[in-house]
Amino acid sequence: MTATPDASDVEARTSPSVAGYCTFLGVAATLATGQLFGFIPLIPHIAEDLGDRSKLGLPLFAAGYALGMLLIGSLAGRFGARRVLIVCLAAGGVASAATALAPDVGTLLVLRSVEGIVLGGFPPAAFVASAQKVPPARILHANSAMVFGLLGSAGVAGLVSTGLLTVTGWRGAMSVYAVLLLAVSAVAAVQGGIAPGRRSDVHPYRLLVSEIVNGPVALSAAVGAVVMATFVTVNSAVQQGEEALVGLVLVLVLVLLLIAAASRIVRCPAEIRRLVGFGTTLAGAALLWFVDGGELVALLLVTVGATVTVPASIQLVVAAARRSVPAAVAIFTASLFVGGALAGLSATGLVRVAAHDALAVIVVSGAVSGAALVVSIRGRAAGSEDGR
Repeated sequence: MTATPDASDVEARTSPSVAGYCTFLGVAATLATGQLFGFIPLIPHIAEDLGDRSKLGLPLFAAGYALGMLLIGSLAGRFGARRVLIVCLAAGGVASAATALAPDVGTLLVLRSVEGIVLGGFPPAAFVASAQKVPPARILHANSAMVFGLLGSAGVAGLVSTGLLTVTGWRGAMSVYAVLLLAVSAVAAVQGGIAPGRRSDVHPYRLLVSEIVNGPVALSAAVGAVVMATFVTVNSAVQQGEEALVGLVLVLVLVLLLIAAASRIVRCPAEIRRLVGFGTTLAGAALLWFVDGGELVALLLVTVGATVTVPASIQLVVAAARRSVPAAVAIFTASLFVGGALAGLSATGLVRVAAHDALAVIVVSGAVSGAALVVSIRGRAAGSEDGR
């Protein structure tokens, strides 16, 4: 016997408002995180104009992005997610426009840090807004849009920056990103169905502390840092080679295919998805460590692993939050770009660490985190059996 769908459920699945919001989310997340990955093709050209220190613009943005997630993103519940989305995207556009006009390397680096901080408030606020606006029947679409922005932006922004360089130069590319960020901030302003801010007796920063010492959240953060460090390291290795364009297209296609299959992938328990995805990510790092010329295969494994690991980890972080889901999500998303910032120092050559040594650190750190994941899963299984 087939159940007749409830009218509200049908509306939730077909609402043009939700579909439009998910489209906005994917575009905005791609633009925000694309300021990290889209900067990679610009680095050689900026270095010619302003000097090698301009390479610091990559890790400084990533570090600022992580810091902004904690300092600004955690305030989404207090001031309202929509307000945070508008301010962060608009401020990011202004910072990108100012970066395009930077007269010297010092100004450039300050502006890249500022841009990272203000845009960093976007991902946590977007997750909060999605939980408020999107019905449970469609939440997978919103989360997939965010995952595409966090990882697929490596392909999209890399391709866009490469194309813009031939037409406008690096300053023109930053100006185009500025206009696009300002445009999506205007779109954010017309999004309805998002709750206004609500003050509580406990300041959001105190809630951050309580979630940082939350074991499951901390473990997810450790996994997230290793995953993004691996992704940035392997992606940068490919971008510095002769198959850079192929690598960008590969990342874009893989992320899109995995998002298309998300409804089937999520049938597997989140803990298993995270463990398998994490193992696949580390397999890519190990391949690049041991096999010369294996960059594209390593990038394939790392992209698949990261795209599976990140949404599973977010799901587990939400379930494990003790006092504040926004704070827990902010910590996890910030961990991604802490790993990205550290990897960026090595990938740009600013810190003299051999590629094999960096990969060795990633593999060893990942092995320790993976062992902790296995212990955690076994502990939960044992607890479930005892409860019976």
